Amino acid sequence: MAQRPITAAHDAAERLRRQILQGELKPGASLPGERELSERLGVSRLTQRAALTELQAQGLIEKVHGAGNRVLDYRETGGIELIAYLARQAIDGGVVPLPLLGELLELRRMVAIELLGLVCQRATSEELRALREHRASMQALVDDGHAFMEADLQFARLLVRAGHNLMLELLSNTVRRMVSEHPGFEAAFTVNARATLMVYDRLLELLESRDPTKVRELASRFFEPLDRRTLDRLAEASAIAASARPESERAESRTTASADGEGARKRRRKTTSESPASEVTAREATAREPKAKKKSAADPADSVAKSAADPADSVAKSAADPADPTKKSRVRQ
Repeated sequence: MAQRPITAAHDAAERLRRQILQGELKPGASLPGERELSERLGVSRLTQRAALTELQAQGLIEKVHGAGNRVLDYRETGGIELIAYLARQAIDGGVVPLPLLGELLELRRMVAIELLGLVCQRATSEELRALREHRASMQALVDDGHAFMEADLQFARLLVRAGHNLMLELLSNTVRRMVSEHPGFEAAFTVNARATLMVYDRLLELLESRDPTKVRELASRFFEPLDRRTLDRLAEASAIAASARPESERAESRTTASADGEGARKRRRKTTSESPASEVTAREATAREPKAKKKSAADPADSVAKSAADPADSVAKSAADPADPTKKSRVRQ
């Protein structure tokens, strides 16, 4: 999907939006009057009004009768599209936005688990077949970052349509548009592509079992370790890339990152507590790698790729009915 053209109004709105999201313009603050603001932005009053209209539509400011425009708390009034702007600010500063990506993966996981249950109940045979065919076509794209991301988004679209829920389709469209228009998200799709396809294979088998309860249960066990592994690899790649940059650029990135504002710092603290990978250095990532190899065979992240001991993997590989892994235990007995 092509990015929107940059207009003078959009550029002016972007400068104000950056100040709001970074906390330079705090909630409750009033913007300067029309003449002063247009002079600061270096644009005409007409262009300035168009910029303010864009920010109002995004829930960042509101027009107060007789008092100009007031900055709002975007956590209370903003929409999901602001994720892309927050991520781009971090990327422009040379930082991989791991906390934001972690929260986006968390959102995807919560929606996907319930969606898979709906698909299990509502999808037609033709829709399941279309998912299988699309999954097969993705295999050849694992080394093409942008093409794999687009194919993964299309797989998600097919899955959402098979759930036959209009609200989920509209939410999915918003996320798809946001990701497609901001290339900084591409790494989250490609860094763990092969493991992602393995998970899709298992999920498709479970969907064909038509057991929504089991699908939801095992989908959770698939996605959580997959997302952890994705964040780990992104953190390691980010640390390696940062260490290769000149010290002057690294210092500038650290300065930019420190100006994210209180809201971003709260997100980082929250995500760090839930996923230690969010602030990983190259040395920490390397130190953790031997431990990862010693994980229990019951960890779905490693088991999906390596071991038949994982209960979810057994669903796909056991000679028993895929929908009923309890049969495997009866065979052992």
